[in-house]
Amino acid sequence: MNVTQKEKEDAKKNIHVFLSYSLFDKEYAHKLHRILSQRFDYRVFTTELLSAGEDWKSKLKDELLRCDIFVVLLSSNSLHSGWVLSVLGAAWALNKPIILVITHFEVILEIPMYLRKIQTVEFKYLEAHPEEMDKILSTTLKRKQERMQNKFEINQENPYLV
Repeated sequence: MNVTQKEKEDAKKNIHVFLSYSLFDKEYAHKLHRILSQRFDYRVFTTELLSAGEDWKSKLKDELLRCDIFVVLLSSNSLHSGWVLSVLGAAWALNKPIILVITHFEVILEIPMYLRKIQTVEFKYLEAHPEEMDKILSTTLKRKQERMQNKFEINQENPYLV
């Protein structure tokens, strides 16, 4: 088995997490990245992993398509960032499971109504209880699998349903 095949097999075992945030929130993002990276099987992608010489648009698109869960760090900064909101919209359009991590409780008042139904957790809570992030991610993935299974079962019962 050559290295590329092994890398492909390893990538299938990993849970791909796309972490989006405003550059003004780098300190929070680095802490959240550390919390997410505590599990060896979580592969966390951030735009900081992009290099200037590569085709960053394609890499960003590939990572967004590949991710199992989309985590967005929401702050006043990110809620006013066209970039963060665009990537969040793309994740929503791709039907990716989304987890909102808010930097401060007051941010929840700024979140648009349609986002308030999404799993939300306060950063301060995760910082005090980092093990909870694993539970949140696991629960979110399980819900996604159940939705996919239910969709498949419904389509099996009535093949005319889309």
